[in-house]
Amino acid sequence: ENSIRQIAEMYQLGSTKNREIIFWQIDTTGKVRTGKIMQYNKETGKRIHHQSGAINWVHNLLKRQGKINQDFNLAQCFFGEHLLKQYPDKSVAIVEGEKTAIIASIVFPDYLWLATGTLNGLTLDKCLVLNNRTVFIFPDLGKAYDVWKQKTREISKFIKWNVQVSELLEEIATEFAVTQGYDIADYILEKQ
Repeated sequence: ENSIRQIAEMYQLGSTKNREIIFWQIDTTGKVRTGKIMQYNKETGKRIHHQSGAINWVHNLLKRQGKINQDFNLAQCFFGEHLLKQYPDKSVAIVEGEKTAIIASIVFPDYLWLATGTLNGLTLDKCLVLNNRTVFIFPDLGKAYDVWKQKTREISKFIKWNVQVSELLEEIATEFAVTQGYDIADYILEKQ
């Protein structure tokens, strides 16, 4: 429980009055870009996909409340990006899901775990902060491996990083795991 509390503080996790999780996107300067608000099933720990409002964004709520301009332009960053300055010598591990980054950081604390937030979230703009870093990328099963392998090649033309796209999940995956789009956290949780 202590490690969970430490990780929650480290990643600055938040929650709403309705007990939804807020995954803050905080950049390397400490600026909060937005927060992704997600609902999880209390029994399974799985994300709720089907309900309206299962995913929301703090900047959208603030727009609706008139607290920020309607023309606010969001420039996303990695979930966990604020930790790069704090841990300049740690190798970075990138996953898609914020929950996956949290779980993996508890089990594999030698890496600094960041999340893209979406399949298409591995972008040059976000990766600029990874210049001169050692980076391991762990795509979800399914089409993510090919998409992220190609993106990594493109990004590598513009930044200097020691990067490797992991084939680990591809090598151990069952057909079921592929159809379910398993990620590294699914395997960690199965082993527990």
